Amino acid sequence: MTIELSVGAIIRFKTNEQNNKDHSEFLLLRNKRGFWGFPQGHKEKGENEIQTLEREVYEETGIIDLDIHQYIGKIQYKYFRADGIRSEKEVKFYFATTYTREVIISNEHEDFKWTNYLDALSLLDHRQLKSIILKGRRKGLY
Repeated sequence: MTIELSVGAIIRFKTNEQNNKDHSEFLLLRNKRGFWGFPQGHKEKGENEIQTLEREVYEETGIIDLDIHQYIGKIQYKYFRADGIRSEKEVKFYFATTYTREVIISNEHEDFKWTNYLDALSLLDHRQLKSIILKGRRKGLY
Protein backbone atom coordinates (compact mmCIF):
# COMPACT_ATOMS: atom_id res chain seq x y z
CA MET A 1 0.00 0.00 0.00
CA THR A 2 1.42 3.37 -1.00
CA ILE A 3 1.09 6.36 1.27
CA GLU A 4 -0.70 9.38 -0.15
CA LEU A 5 0.99 12.65 0.77
CA SER A 6 -1.04 15.73 1.64
CA VAL A 7 -0.34 19.13 3.14
CA GLY A 8 -2.70 21.11 5.36
CA ALA A 9 -2.89 24.36 7.29
CA ILE A 10 -4.18 25.60 10.59
CA ILE A 11 -5.10 29.14 9.57
CA ARG A 12 -5.55 31.93 12.10
CA PHE A 13 -7.27 35.17 11.16
CA LYS A 14 -4.94 38.11 11.78
CA THR A 15 -6.29 41.04 13.73
CA ASN A 16 -4.66 44.15 15.09
CA GLU A 17 -4.89 42.60 18.56
CA GLN A 18 -2.55 39.65 17.97
CA ASN A 19 -1.24 39.84 21.53
CA ASN A 20 -4.55 38.51 22.82
CA LYS A 21 -4.38 34.82 21.88
CA ASP A 22 -7.73 34.13 23.57
CA HIS A 23 -9.50 35.99 20.77
CA SER A 24 -7.77 34.16 17.91
CA GLU A 25 -10.04 32.68 15.28
CA PHE A 26 -9.22 29.57 13.27
CA LEU A 27 -10.69 28.45 9.96
CA LEU A 28 -12.53 25.14 9.90
CA LEU A 29 -14.12 23.51 6.86
CA ARG A 30 -16.94 20.96 6.97
CA ASN A 31 -16.68 18.26 4.34
CA LYS A 32 -19.55 16.52 2.51
CA ARG A 33 -19.64 13.76 5.15
CA GLY A 34 -20.27 16.39 7.85
CA PHE A 35 -16.83 16.34 9.50
CA TRP A 36 -15.00 19.52 10.47
CA GLY A 37 -11.32 19.86 9.63
CA PHE A 38 -8.64 22.11 8.16
CA PRO A 39 -7.83 22.95 4.55
CA GLN A 40 -5.62 20.20 3.15
CA GLY A 41 -4.94 18.36 -0.06
CA HIS A 42 -2.77 16.08 -2.13
CA LYS A 43 0.70 17.02 -3.20
CA GLU A 44 0.96 17.13 -6.98
CA LYS A 45 3.98 16.06 -8.99
CA GLY A 46 6.67 18.76 -9.05
CA GLU A 47 5.28 20.72 -6.10
CA ASN A 48 7.07 21.30 -2.83
CA GLU A 49 5.02 21.33 0.39
CA ILE A 50 4.59 25.10 0.48
CA GLN A 51 3.36 25.21 -3.13
CA THR A 52 0.88 22.43 -2.34
CA LEU A 53 -0.30 24.28 0.75
CA GLU A 54 -0.83 27.58 -1.06
CA ARG A 55 -2.65 25.88 -3.96
CA GLU A 56 -4.90 23.77 -1.75
CA VAL A 57 -5.83 26.67 0.54
CA TYR A 58 -6.71 28.75 -2.51
CA GLU A 59 -8.72 25.94 -4.15
CA GLU A 60 -10.66 25.12 -0.97
CA THR A 61 -11.14 28.63 0.48
CA GLY A 62 -10.32 31.25 -2.16
CA ILE A 63 -7.69 32.72 0.20
CA ILE A 64 -4.63 34.09 -1.60
CA ASP A 65 -3.16 36.24 1.20
CA LEU A 66 -1.54 33.54 3.32
CA ASP A 67 1.51 33.89 5.56
CA ILE A 68 2.97 30.47 6.29
CA HIS A 69 4.86 30.58 9.57
CA GLN A 70 5.99 27.16 10.74
CA TYR A 71 5.64 23.41 10.34
CA ILE A 72 3.54 21.98 13.18
CA GLY A 73 3.65 18.23 12.64
CA LYS A 74 2.09 15.37 10.74
CA ILE A 75 -0.70 12.85 11.13
CA GLN A 76 -1.15 9.46 9.48
CA TYR A 77 -4.30 7.42 9.03
CA LYS A 78 -5.89 4.64 6.98
CA TYR A 79 -9.21 4.97 5.20
CA PHE A 80 -11.29 3.55 2.35
CA ARG A 81 -11.31 5.54 -0.86
CA ALA A 82 -14.51 6.09 -2.85
CA ASP A 83 -13.59 3.10 -5.04
CA GLY A 84 -13.45 0.87 -1.95
CA ILE A 85 -9.66 0.47 -1.91
CA ARG A 86 -7.95 0.77 1.47
CA SER A 87 -5.40 3.57 1.49
CA GLU A 88 -3.03 5.30 3.89
CA LYS A 89 -2.52 9.04 4.06
CA GLU A 90 0.11 11.27 5.66
CA VAL A 91 -0.78 14.92 6.14
CA LYS A 92 1.86 17.50 7.10
CA PHE A 93 0.39 20.57 8.79
CA TYR A 94 1.70 24.12 8.86
CA PHE A 95 0.59 27.14 10.87
CA ALA A 96 -0.46 30.09 8.71
CA THR A 97 -2.18 33.44 9.15
CA THR A 98 -4.28 35.62 6.88
CA TYR A 99 -5.94 39.04 6.87
CA THR A 100 -8.64 37.61 4.60
CA ARG A 101 -11.87 36.84 6.40
CA GLU A 102 -13.99 36.13 3.33
CA VAL A 103 -14.01 32.46 2.37
CA ILE A 104 -15.31 30.92 -0.84
CA ILE A 105 -15.53 27.19 -0.21
CA SER A 106 -14.99 24.66 -2.98
CA ASN A 107 -17.52 22.02 -3.98
CA GLU A 108 -15.57 19.60 -1.73
CA HIS A 109 -17.06 21.30 1.33
CA GLU A 110 -20.48 22.20 2.70
CA ASP A 111 -19.60 24.93 5.17
CA PHE A 112 -16.86 26.92 6.87
CA LYS A 113 -16.51 28.62 10.22
CA TRP A 114 -14.08 30.99 11.92
CA THR A 115 -13.95 29.81 15.52
CA ASN A 116 -11.91 30.26 18.67
CA TYR A 117 -9.40 27.66 19.83
CA LEU A 118 -11.65 25.89 22.36
CA ASP A 119 -14.60 25.72 19.97
CA ALA A 120 -12.29 24.37 17.26
CA LEU A 121 -11.20 21.61 19.62
CA SER A 122 -14.80 20.65 20.33
CA LEU A 123 -15.88 20.79 16.66
CA LEU A 124 -13.03 18.70 15.27
CA ASP A 125 -14.27 15.14 14.88
CA HIS A 126 -11.02 13.28 14.41
CA ARG A 127 -8.64 12.68 17.30
CA GLN A 128 -5.55 13.30 15.16
CA LEU A 129 -6.82 16.70 14.02
CA LYS A 130 -7.37 17.62 17.66
CA SER A 131 -3.82 16.48 18.40
CA ILE A 132 -2.34 18.67 15.66
CA ILE A 133 -4.08 21.85 16.86
CA LEU A 134 -2.98 20.99 20.42
CA LYS A 135 0.59 20.53 19.20
CA GLY A 136 0.60 24.02 17.69
CA ARG A 137 -0.69 25.43 20.96
CA ARG A 138 2.05 23.62 22.92
CA LYS A 139 4.64 25.12 20.54
CA GLY A 140 3.34 28.59 21.45
CA LEU A 141 2.12 29.39 17.93
CA TYR A 142 -1.32 30.50 19.12
